[in-house]
Amino acid sequence: MALSRRQFVAYALASGVALDIGDVVVSPPPASAYDAPPPPALLAGQALTSSTVRLLWTAVAGAESYRVYRDDQLIAEQPGTLLEDNGLAATTTYRYEVTAVAGGLESVRSAPVVVVTQRPDPATPPSAPTNLKASSITSSSVKLSWTKSTTVAKVTGYRILRGPVGAPLQDLVQIATTDATTSYTASKLFANRAYQFAVRAVDVAGHVGPAATIAVTTSASSDTSAPSAVSSSSVAVRRYSATRLDVTWGTSSSSDVAAYQVHRNNVLVATVEEPLRKTYSDNGLTPSTSYTYRIAAVDSAGNVSALTTGRTLSTPAAGTVLVTRGPYVVQTDRTSARVLWWTNLPTPSTVDYGIGSFTASVSDPTPRLQHAMLLGGLQPGTEYVYQVRSGNATLAGNRFTTAPLPGATFAFAAVGDYGGGSAQEASIANLIAASTAQFVQTLGDNVYPDAQDPDPEHFYSDFDNRFYKQYGPAIRTRTLYPANGNKDYYGDGATARNLWSPNNQRWYSYEWGDLHVLVVDSEQPLGAGSPQRAFVTADLAAATTAWKVCVVHRPPYSSTTATSSSTTVLADLVPLLEQYQVTLCLSGNSHNYERSHPLRGGAIDPTGVTYVVSGGGGNGLNTFQASQPFWSAYREARYEYVRCSVSPTQLVLNAYSDTGALFDTMTWTR
Repeated sequence: MALSRRQFVAYALASGVALDIGDVVVSPPPASAYDAPPPPALLAGQALTSSTVRLLWTAVAGAESYRVYRDDQLIAEQPGTLLEDNGLAATTTYRYEVTAVAGGLESVRSAPVVVVTQRPDPATPPSAPTNLKASSITSSSVKLSWTKSTTVAKVTGYRILRGPVGAPLQDLVQIATTDATTSYTASKLFANRAYQFAVRAVDVAGHVGPAATIAVTTSASSDTSAPSAVSSSSVAVRRYSATRLDVTWGTSSSSDVAAYQVHRNNVLVATVEEPLRKTYSDNGLTPSTSYTYRIAAVDSAGNVSALTTGRTLSTPAAGTVLVTRGPYVVQTDRTSARVLWWTNLPTPSTVDYGIGSFTASVSDPTPRLQHAMLLGGLQPGTEYVYQVRSGNATLAGNRFTTAPLPGATFAFAAVGDYGGGSAQEASIANLIAASTAQFVQTLGDNVYPDAQDPDPEHFYSDFDNRFYKQYGPAIRTRTLYPANGNKDYYGDGATARNLWSPNNQRWYSYEWGDLHVLVVDSEQPLGAGSPQRAFVTADLAAATTAWKVCVVHRPPYSSTTATSSSTTVLADLVPLLEQYQVTLCLSGNSHNYERSHPLRGGAIDPTGVTYVVSGGGGNGLNTFQASQPFWSAYREARYEYVRCSVSPTQLVLNAYSDTGALFDTMTWTR
């Protein structure tokens, strides 16, 4: 076949041949230019806030660094594959591209990603509560009450802090976060002790308001009986690093316990006062050294129980890297997935993965405690095996399945209000891990009591003790999609930092085969003119899959009490679900199980939406105080989760107890 002039010139130059064209000699570029690396195969971006965009891209083998361009301007060069671009303008569109650099040569730019920053939250924090009063003072308790704070963004709760009288606010210890009520009873206090309490409002925009404070002295006690000892079998010690061990223990059976003593090698090293967690992170230890821990309970009058038997563990050698959280998989779609994990020391990140065996690897040389690697170029509806490597730590035996194309059959699990550390939570997590579910959709309130994770490098938090410990096996082998609940707003953004939801980490949607899942944030505005309402409307209008499912923490239909149905969700969200023919709405918040009849306009209608409350994930139960209304088809206060099976023509919801017993089911067909 004859070549055109242009084709001939291009072919000659590519072959290294110089051409004399008239008065001009055209020479090929040096051979080294052909050794430029390829660009990242996939660049992902999401607007975390009104001023921050998170970028993550697939690693390029042999790349020494990456250059990040925003609107054609170079903004960063770094060795890692993760960048958070801060200081941006709100509600502004930005275009990003990334190149790889190796041997001084820069690749062409990646395919661009366009990100629009969020609209800013209200800037004004809530006011301090007023009229803070103490009443019903006993030797071990006091009731606090106050007048609610004024606010621009919705107040979601009040933080209760406690400490010595006269201590500055920053030295007080947070003991609880209430729901948006105006009273709290502080219990399990020491007798005849002067306390300073502080109350601060928390809103859904992330603000913590100024404090109201009050000094209270508890009554004296004549009790001289020692409390029951802690069960020795409940004491556990966990390695974190060469200089830190984490100790956990169970609850004394005595009702008047105010604190627990931690003894290391027969020396008292800490007193952990109620209602703080029954955990202690012992920092500053010596590498490769054995330590023995015993626990004693202390009651309100100061009486001390017998010590537990010793629990001994050695710290690892200096420099030992341990995977402390995960790995776990988030934001999987048909061709990509994100693998996250945490280590005890800052280390580089590597994920080896493939279909059946490890055939590919991605690496990031940047030392991190929290690791995040983007895997791209995956096959839809395919199971991948993977392992993570950080320093001298390797954790294998993991897998995940990519989202399938329409036409596939699969199952997923949904669980709400679960992260309280109970035995029932662990049982449900094990059932999910053993099931065929390809992903887990949470229904909010992921960690109790306040979803805080203040300092993972030095402190064993509720995320470790009440989430990763129970759900580690489940989320190592299937994708996690979280929803926010009110408790998730108590933790200064820790849920978002740990769980990495899509979009703005508040509301988002995704597709899995013939299923479209819309995740709504019941704590954020849903009314006319709100960004979330605009997203929900556009998302549901564009969805064309066979099945549409909505997830929202606060249920529009719950008969636990006369006020357990969310009037906001009922007024602002339900009409949209009906308009766009959503089949199923999953919620939590009420700690029980309830399934409605299909409803439209508040009346039973076979073409309507079915509402299921699945809030029995493990953190206590709410008994039904209201009589069963006409719209309620089935309800029961039990620990449970739901598993849904999906095909192009059928959606089946099965509700299982914490023992694995099937107790309710419903089927939709097309």
